[in-house]
Amino acid sequence: MFDTPAEAHQIIEERFSKDQVEMLLKGLGSVITFSVGGSDARGSTRIGGTPDLPRGMDWPRRPIPQNIDEIAKRSGEPYDKELRDHLAGGLPYAFVAQVDLKEASSMEGAAAILPSEGRLLFFYDMIAGPFDTGTQSARVIWDQSPADGLAPAAEPDALAQAAAAWRKSVDDANKQYNLKPQPRGPGAAEPGTPYGGPARPMTLKSSLQLPPPMALEFEATGQLAKTYFADRSVIGGAQAFSQAYSELSGEYDPVNQLLGLPAPVQDDPRYDAVVVSEFNKQSLTGDDWTKNKAEIFRKAADWRLLLQIDVSDLMQESGEGTVYFLIRGDDLEKRNFDRVVAVYQQT
Repeated sequence: MFDTPAEAHQIIEERFSKDQVEMLLKGLGSVITFSVGGSDARGSTRIGGTPDLPRGMDWPRRPIPQNIDEIAKRSGEPYDKELRDHLAGGLPYAFVAQVDLKEASSMEGAAAILPSEGRLLFFYDMIAGPFDTGTQSARVIWDQSPADGLAPAAEPDALAQAAAAWRKSVDDANKQYNLKPQPRGPGAAEPGTPYGGPARPMTLKSSLQLPPPMALEFEATGQLAKTYFADRSVIGGAQAFSQAYSELSGEYDPVNQLLGLPAPVQDDPRYDAVVVSEFNKQSLTGDDWTKNKAEIFRKAADWRLLLQIDVSDLMQESGEGTVYFLIRGDDLEKRNFDRVVAVYQQT
């Protein structure tokens, strides 16, 4: 990510040859990133903690699915029993982030497609979500209430109890295997769990990004894509171009971002959104994927990245994976956030 065109030019010039610089600069696109710090006023942007809710609005709970056994089996033994119990409990979602839309709308570029008032609240089930791509693992709420009518929501007792049990299980495992917890600096907040992360006020920042190689738009960059994949195909070579490009485009270290192109850990997560929405399956067999590839690619272009969150950053603790909140373009235009699909990926 780059803060300004000038910064992008400087960094790209340091890593690529003169004939490649202009090619890369043409590929830059708009994205919004998060910087730690800023106001913690009611309704302001934050990652982790608890949301600010208007009077009468409940913290959303995950609906108990009808196919609990099917979802649980995806995790394999012995974790399937824990996942089955979790799903049957209908716990509240973990709170992920709150985005002040007035702050976002003050920025040029990518934010133009967002509502300009209120805030977006992002929730996710980090226990079951990795095994249940779709709409039930996440909830996104567009709250248009005036900020002066908001109050910090209390963490639901069920989430607090689940988080305490999680921490105890980690402590017990550390003692059993004589492991030491990660050191924390003085005054550092207690790290999070899959049930929520520590509250961190954030400031939104308009940034620029290079199209990640696994994003579906990368192919449309023409010569850039040809150069990248040609470099990757060199057997035994240094692959200096593709390595440097992957690092700058976020392929190896996806960041928290609003809008823009997803930085996939695997394939573009929008393919998963199409598969679960159009085929009602978590994944397709190799033959089915090949047969429907053209349709999947075409329909994936209708989806937009709404929010991308790095799990370890959210928890401020060792953790794995990236969560992508995805929305159809026409739903975003209609301000309909009820059909957001959450996709989890990890290396």
